[in-house]
Amino acid sequence: MKSGPSRLRKICAPLIGAAAMFAALFVAPGAAEAAVGAHSYTVTATLDGRTAKDLSNHAYPNKYANGSTITVTCQDSGPDAYGSTVWDRTSDSLWVPDYYVKTGHSGFTDEVPRCVNGNTPGSGTGRPYTVSATLDGRTERDVDNHAFVNKYPSGGVVWILCQTTGPNAYGSNLWDLTDDNLWIPDFYVKTGYSGPTPQLPRCGGDEVDPPATGPHSFPVTATLDGRSVKDVNNHASVDRYFEGQYVEISCQDSGPAAYGSTIWDLTADGWWIPDFYVSTGTSGYSPVLPLCSGGGAAGGGPIGGHSYVVTATLDGRTAKSLSNHAFPDKYPSGSTVTITCQAYGEFTYGGSAIWDKTSDGLWVADYYVKTGTSGFVSGIPRCDNTPPPAGGDPSGWDPGSPAPPSSSHQEKVNAAIAAARAEITNHPLYAWGGGHGAHPGPTRGYCDGVNGYDATGACAADKRIGFDCSGLMRWAFYQATGVDIGNVSTYDMYRHRPSIFAYTIHRVSDLQPGDLILSRPDEKGLPAHTVIVSKVSGSTITIIEAPRTIIPLRETTFPTETFMVAYRLA
Repeated sequence: MKSGPSRLRKICAPLIGAAAMFAALFVAPGAAEAAVGAHSYTVTATLDGRTAKDLSNHAYPNKYANGSTITVTCQDSGPDAYGSTVWDRTSDSLWVPDYYVKTGHSGFTDEVPRCVNGNTPGSGTGRPYTVSATLDGRTERDVDNHAFVNKYPSGGVVWILCQTTGPNAYGSNLWDLTDDNLWIPDFYVKTGYSGPTPQLPRCGGDEVDPPATGPHSFPVTATLDGRSVKDVNNHASVDRYFEGQYVEISCQDSGPAAYGSTIWDLTADGWWIPDFYVSTGTSGYSPVLPLCSGGGAAGGGPIGGHSYVVTATLDGRTAKSLSNHAFPDKYPSGSTVTITCQAYGEFTYGGSAIWDKTSDGLWVADYYVKTGTSGFVSGIPRCDNTPPPAGGDPSGWDPGSPAPPSSSHQEKVNAAIAAARAEITNHPLYAWGGGHGAHPGPTRGYCDGVNGYDATGACAADKRIGFDCSGLMRWAFYQATGVDIGNVSTYDMYRHRPSIFAYTIHRVSDLQPGDLILSRPDEKGLPAHTVIVSKVSGSTITIIEAPRTIIPLRETTFPTETFMVAYRLA
């Protein structure tokens, strides 16, 4: 095992060097935390002041203007309001739904006390959080353990003592121990974090064997960013791997010094992480891991370029053309290629016009090279000055090759679901405003004063290329139908059903895979979110969505109480 101090979880990587901020945000169990009391926050919609925790109560209409600041004196649980059961009590002694208060958490806020009245979450040991699904209480970290069936009802409050890792459960290997001494999967606990919660301690002495991931899977000892190049200042995929998670390593290479080591590890996902925080069992190169292509070049990356994993079996081409098959199946899917430079060429897949030149002197389509971005990679030189092809935009994206108009209804449904699901891997980070460019496809997001900010309040959207909810739907259905519904918002789709949809669905029980759902009514009764149905099993609806800035794209269970209306393809 490597020696050296363990790092606590990073909330916002660019702040890691700020000592004062570090002291405020990253506290060890038992250390002093932020004072609990009244705190001021910005509201993200114009809110009524309510004398009761009830959406039908409008005692003081439009009391708090969108973008204004309110002081929250305490929080309490109550009736579901826009997908959250947390309510905030203002310094005016009025209630507002927490969903529209920018506290930085999707559940209770640790720095604000709980209200003391008839609807308090009750007393317990640890910290209280809301659960987003009805959960069994498990005596072991095992999804097949159902010792206490339906122990914690959806929307209820559960008290968490500590967290640790275990077998994968619904996309996360983080588990929470309740004050009933039972285990629940963290995925359905609204802590406000997709990884370990800074305010919760790690459970001691109970780590389990690594989940079945691959032959070279190792735990990381700190929450790590996925980096598109070997550079500690590169934060392409923030908090990609959380502390304790087992990560599959493809190969190792030398690079710039990172936390006392010059060894870098390339993950099976195609990201670079500093080896210092990977428990390979040695402080040097691991004897069980290969060197990356051209590996061991002093002070930098692989000799002559940067190494990345390819996500499909690729031909090696002597020209930037899909019709060139000089070396068929040269690079197998999952293998590593070394890229020496990049350039524009003819359009390839998904509308990308970027081509990569390998250390073999061959061209490959960048679309299938896991560089961590859909544009040019910072630090890799241009091969030539070829301009982007006509019809494209500066990001290299173009309409692409959607399904032909003659596709059957089921083929369109399958294509839309597949396109949305692919973006969970291709562009996992939510970007406010993403997907609303001149053509369908991922674009850089932006912050508008209310939206696009991470849990610390810093603008995250303008550092990401990807989608927001309506941008993702635009892309998915374009790939299915060949028709661009345009740069429209969820509101626009609600007011005018796009022409590609032939039917309007008014009941949850009538939903089918491929349906576009408009959900989450706002203060004006208009939908604020849109998703696509990927699966229907009995009363359980599974969706693919771009949720919000602090939650990556995902496939998850749809909260049916937020349903407003749905559209179905012709």
